Amino acid sequence: MAPVPRPGATPPVSRAATYAHRGSSGLAPENTAAAFELAIAEGADYIETDVQLSADGELVIIHDVTLARTTDARTAYAYRAPWNVHDFTLAELKKLDAGGWYGTEFSGQRILTFDELLDLLGGRVGLNLELKSPAVNPGLAQAVAARLRRRREWIEPGARPQPLIVGSFDEQALRDFHTQLPDVPVSLITYDVPEGGKLTGLAGWIFSVNPDIRRLRPEDAVRVIEVGMALVPWTVDSPELWRWALDLGADGMITNYPYALRDMLHGRGRVPGAAGVVIEDISYHSPDAHVVLRNVSDQPVDVSGWYLRNQASDRIEVGAGYVIPPGGLLRVHTGPGTDDATTYHNGRTTGFWNSTNGDSAGLHRADGAIVDLYAYII
Repeated sequence: MAPVPRPGATPPVSRAATYAHRGSSGLAPENTAAAFELAIAEGADYIETDVQLSADGELVIIHDVTLARTTDARTAYAYRAPWNVHDFTLAELKKLDAGGWYGTEFSGQRILTFDELLDLLGGRVGLNLELKSPAVNPGLAQAVAARLRRRREWIEPGARPQPLIVGSFDEQALRDFHTQLPDVPVSLITYDVPEGGKLTGLAGWIFSVNPDIRRLRPEDAVRVIEVGMALVPWTVDSPELWRWALDLGADGMITNYPYALRDMLHGRGRVPGAAGVVIEDISYHSPDAHVVLRNVSDQPVDVSGWYLRNQASDRIEVGAGYVIPPGGLLRVHTGPGTDDATTYHNGRTTGFWNSTNGDSAGLHRADGAIVDLYAYII
């Protein structure tokens, strides 16, 4: 495991753009009105979100190709596994709760249509729209282009209230969209930056490259910049990675925590809401996966009810009665075991921390405020 170094210096004001990943998804359920409104209030430059097609051809805002993770489809439509988005009509999708999985206070959030998203954003923020999984959403690029022609305020340069970028992992889908609306900038979402002449060829018509921050090499960042494309990595969720991306010349960053990124970019500190406890380390190895919390203050800190979220917004709570003394630590395990004064076991039976490329963690107080952000790269 390679934790990202944690320097204490605060960088000067930067002009890098903040892209709110599925909204402010570190603090609200992804791709919901609640997450989008929060990101706008936090000053994000762009909302980054995902669009797919329903069974009856409506454009809907959701990331996964199935409904199982971020809605109550498993119970609402118990006999329709695997709950693929494209197997449900808009009317059926609208019956689902898209917020309760994240927290009871968000119960009742609904899946938005593309038009509802555009209405919500208005002229308040830019939009970075991902054409999600075109292979299971045939005709998606054409459908989005057709809808944007009906919402000309988003595609006419003189009338556009905020910038619009359309991206995808699928190069053919991007070409299909670009053919339809050549004046709308497009972005290639990727794990690794394309090699050699491939990148040069893309630079002729693609505005930006969105690589996985966990796999981005400095020499790749240089190549993107040299061919004149914007560099906007995903998903960048710790101050240390933010600084590193800035050092590489990133023009923007896609993050679950847009308010914390903006605070750092404007020299306002590392993480708002800090309370004397930091994430010192994450051991992702199963079956002993755990997080080490360290009290770096000179006062005991009661962490009862505090919780951690990984990059996918899964939640791990700290049990009641845990107080970390000054300089002390608490290991929060994501599996079964015997608790003691410095060890708490959540009892999960499935993996939590990513052991493929890396992951990030947000430490929250019981009231939801962010205490610390941490990332590691494998």
